[in-house]
Amino acid sequence: MKNQVLSGFMSLLLTIFLCTCDRAHPVSIAYGMDQCEFCRMAIVEVNYGAELITEKGRVMKYDAAECMVNHLAQEEIAVQKLYAVPYDQPATLRPVDSLFFVIDASVRSPMGANLAAFSSEGALPKDVIPLDWATVAQMLTK
Repeated sequence: MKNQVLSGFMSLLLTIFLCTCDRAHPVSIAYGMDQCEFCRMAIVEVNYGAELITEKGRVMKYDAAECMVNHLAQEEIAVQKLYAVPYDQPATLRPVDSLFFVIDASVRSPMGANLAAFSSEGALPKDVIPLDWATVAQMLTK
């Protein structure tokens, strides 16, 4: 009896541990159904989108990276991981630190900041200067 209780308790602890570990994986955006956490608009454009995962594992979805930047600037959020959709890889979430960002009139993002992410420097529009995530966040919150 004592072994069964101990075994059950250990199984419960293992289950809790496994459920709380490694929550930093993105959850696909359901375009046309999901709503932006910041502006409350429907997320519809597959070349744009972003996602924030909190330290507690809550997933927040955004229709554009600039909405995520604005949300982070307005609220204190304990962030575990940030993702964005590369313009050249529609509907695919990638870590923001692995992307190249541009702010340029040639890309018209949903919220009007003309911000887009790209998966590589080779995918960037001609004659634009690539930015990293930290620079983008700083530029958009001034």
